[in-house]
Amino acid sequence: MTKKVAIACQGGGMHAAFEVGALTEILNNIDEQKKRRDIDDKKRFELVGISGTSAGALCALMVWYGLAPKTNRPGSEHEASALLNDVWDNFVAAPGVESVLNFLTYSTFRAEEAEIPVLGLNAPIFSGGLDPRGVIYKTVAAWLPNLGVRQRYLDLEYLLEKACPDFDAIDWEDLTTRLLIGASEVVNGLETVFDSDVNKGTQKRDVYYWRQRLPLSLKGVAGAGTLPTLREAELIDGRYYWDGLYSQNPPVREFVWGPVKEVPDELWILRINPQQWPEHWPEEPKTNAEIKDRQNELMGNLSLHKELDFILMVNEWVERYKNEGFGKQHKKVIVRTIKIKQETVDNLRYSSKFNRSSNFMNQLRDEGRQVARHWLNKWPDKADCYPRDAAYREIPTTGRPSLRGF
Repeated sequence: MTKKVAIACQGGGMHAAFEVGALTEILNNIDEQKKRRDIDDKKRFELVGISGTSAGALCALMVWYGLAPKTNRPGSEHEASALLNDVWDNFVAAPGVESVLNFLTYSTFRAEEAEIPVLGLNAPIFSGGLDPRGVIYKTVAAWLPNLGVRQRYLDLEYLLEKACPDFDAIDWEDLTTRLLIGASEVVNGLETVFDSDVNKGTQKRDVYYWRQRLPLSLKGVAGAGTLPTLREAELIDGRYYWDGLYSQNPPVREFVWGPVKEVPDELWILRINPQQWPEHWPEEPKTNAEIKDRQNELMGNLSLHKELDFILMVNEWVERYKNEGFGKQHKKVIVRTIKIKQETVDNLRYSSKFNRSSNFMNQLRDEGRQVARHWLNKWPDKADCYPRDAAYREIPTTGRPSLRGF
């Protein structure tokens, strides 16, 4: 039987290029399944949902948009793959002025990590000049187009509009793949999900104390990718939004809410933030650079782990009460992880999340394709499950707490 799969794409700047490669391979696999009849039924799956935060939101949007039917044409895996790779090719620095700009920006972050003075100033003060509300930033940004820097490179909203020209022509009623985008509402502190099911009419727009569900929009995706140190908050219906890293990275809980028939059989996490600190490094981060790097990784993982742990708990309840009301009203959801190779991630740092060079992007994209291809060859029988597959080395554990403890 064809498995229903939802994929969740973590945010992490240019490290999300790994997800571009992995998603490309997954889309190619689905396309191949449709063309061939000799594939074992247990190796077949359909993509019923995709979610993302920050750069992961950009990946998720392009896959979803390529698959979505429009009033003037159907969607397809081929279109989704092509759009995904094309938008990332436009997102990286082009040869010439953009490459020089990327080098200067990336070097500034590297200098800050190394605590090296830049132009007579210490690096944190210098990088503060990148404040999007500051005079320095606005003056430089106004001149960059005159030097040949593309608007797609500078303006996230413009990039999204050009990448999704037929967004208003999406056929919501015939949409079969759900998209969830994670963002953070700044003033009220609301965990925010922009949900295509609200546009479709199968979910309601709502606000519930600390969380809210809103209709999907390109401005919502832009909000999900707004780091406040690099971009002004995205204003949507009178409220301001920052990166979803502060709330859900990425949204997964919403996939398992609702009628059993709509819940996916499996949830695949594309993980680009390592759960563990490199084994060959000191036991704890000590330098400012190490601390900042680890803080960012922890922010990118801990909220996700809480949601995934809840899914595992529900799985246990379904098994325990399988013959009672709860067990019949819910289903088990297998959670799996597809992650960057350990030798690669151990050498990545917070600063490299801002390296928009094509060589760096292509290296991670190629690795994503390689890892996903190997993983799909093992799936489902030989592919491990969460939480065992989230780490690079074994973590001592005494097992899960008793359900009576909750």
